[in-house]
Amino acid sequence: MDRTVSYTQSWDRQPVPAPLDRLPSPTGYQWAAVAAVWLLAEWTRDGTPGWRGECVTARAPERTAQQWREPPPGLAAICGLPAEPVDATVLLGLVQPAERQPYEPTRPQDEVTAELITLLGTLVPVTDRRGAALLAYLAGRLAGPYTDLLRVSTGGADLHLVQRDSSGNVLRVTVAPAPATEPPPVLASDGGDAALRTRIGSLITLLAAELWVNNNNPVKFRVWVGPRDAADPIEAAARWWTSTREEEPEGPPQLRALTVEELDRGLYTVVRSSLLELFDGSWDGVEEWPHVPPDHVTRHLYRDLIDQLLARTTTPDGPPHLLAAGYLPIDGIDEEAGDEHDYAGTVLFVGPTDVAVLDIDLSS
Repeated sequence: MDRTVSYTQSWDRQPVPAPLDRLPSPTGYQWAAVAAVWLLAEWTRDGTPGWRGECVTARAPERTAQQWREPPPGLAAICGLPAEPVDATVLLGLVQPAERQPYEPTRPQDEVTAELITLLGTLVPVTDRRGAALLAYLAGRLAGPYTDLLRVSTGGADLHLVQRDSSGNVLRVTVAPAPATEPPPVLASDGGDAALRTRIGSLITLLAAELWVNNNNPVKFRVWVGPRDAADPIEAAARWWTSTREEEPEGPPQLRALTVEELDRGLYTVVRSSLLELFDGSWDGVEEWPHVPPDHVTRHLYRDLIDQLLARTTTPDGPPHLLAAGYLPIDGIDEEAGDEHDYAGTVLFVGPTDVAVLDIDLSS
């Protein structure tokens, strides 16, 4: 599997499956919603009844040119539907009470989010806590603080949600009944790892949307998977580490053995230290850095990332050897990097036949 990164990364862009490869490029905010729809299909694939999701981007007039107090005309063209809808409702709009007044939401965001959770939950068979957390995340993303949101009906059971941002970028998310849950779109060129690449790309995109080094830089994740090319696991790990560096390294990596429990602890610390919503910038009354709430979606995201890479490199001959190089804070949030300027680390999953490489970059 070729290098896989967030769909929002602006350099060395992640290839995008159809139909989004032919449509206006999603914004960073839209990508988190798209990734949530795709991942939700994976996390609910065995639920009944089945469902299918569709994400389509388009363009509409900017809010300054057209406020959505009522559903606008020409919705089929705005949201990429084959025919004009039979009904539409404004679930959330940002409107001006009077000229030169600031825009105000027509309804409280929390109220709209709760309604969306109910609407989505009638079609998406969520059966566990991680599915519930991701569905709630998707609802909150669609009812975001700077968006307009329509519910559009085409006369059947399909749920069409049309979101517009201030600049006129439109995302339509459709959730509809299906005989079985349809998997997310993939790139045929990815072969046997196509589904895995979309899943990991979605996980990384969602983590990058929530985890930040500072106000400008998200935590960056990169993943590769390929054949093991040395009998000795340390040699195999060193070769893969060297071949995946962006610049020629000065020397071989300093590898150390890692357990699954230590990997979980290290990634949890990355999440805990980078989830901006945990900390408002003031230490008043704060004795230690807050912990991530038990069912916060980021807990489920990083654990699924670990699980997918472990499963990919495990065979009947056994699980992978885990090795780490660079920064991975397994000893807690106060752990410093060996080099104060290098907060990047790599975890290598050296399986009996294949190797997976996970880069975690907290450098600014």
